[in-house]
Amino acid sequence: MRDPSRLRQFVLPIALPIALLGGALFSTAGCETTRGTPSIVLQERGDHEFEWGRYDSAIGFYRQILDREPGDADALEMYGRCLLELGKPVEAAESLSIAVARRPGERDLLFLLAEAEFQAGDVDEAFDLVRTWALDNNDAGAWFTLADFSRRSSDPDTARDAVVRAIEIDPDGSVEYYLLAAEIDIELLQNTSSALRRLRQAYGLAPDDPRVSDRIRAYGEIPGPTLVLPPGP
Repeated sequence: MRDPSRLRQFVLPIALPIALLGGALFSTAGCETTRGTPSIVLQERGDHEFEWGRYDSAIGFYRQILDREPGDADALEMYGRCLLELGKPVEAAESLSIAVARRPGERDLLFLLAEAEFQAGDVDEAFDLVRTWALDNNDAGAWFTLADFSRRSSDPDTARDAVVRAIEIDPDGSVEYYLLAAEIDIELLQNTSSALRRLRQAYGLAPDDPRVSDRIRAYGEIPGPTLVLPPGP
């Protein structure tokens, strides 16, 4: 059983991981250098390339910033995002763990690190990060993320309990909660009646969402007002 109280190892003195990673992670070999260009300009250029999905190009700009300022949290985050998009979750987790240490308590960044660790195969670490945040903050989104990790790792009990907890905390929240609950019901629990119930709840929250109506039709039902069920666990 995972211990939600266990402290995450990323809360370390920042100098150590930066020193360890500086030579390998932030090498600019093979990149076009722009010496003399302010870091803020490099960040803007990297962000532009990232926005357009040019991750190989974007990463070069962030890498140049990190050669100058290894602890720049914004560059560390985006460098990690690029690595994740490029299919390098181990390296992404290394960069993102330093960014989290630089910006502790930033929810979305913490979840991004957890995703990198999950993809890297450090499933227990990913679970611990998200579960601890969920318990400490009573955060529906964290429980949703934990449920998604559990679904992806074929853990039906944790997946079901976590997604129900998300719905309990915020029953009128995101339709994504109910869609995930339906996926867990059908994929892991083979419970089609419960899956349809979740879809009917989702339809009440988002009747114009084609993902919901298409899945309802796949069960042989016709979407409409009479199909709506109230939200809740």
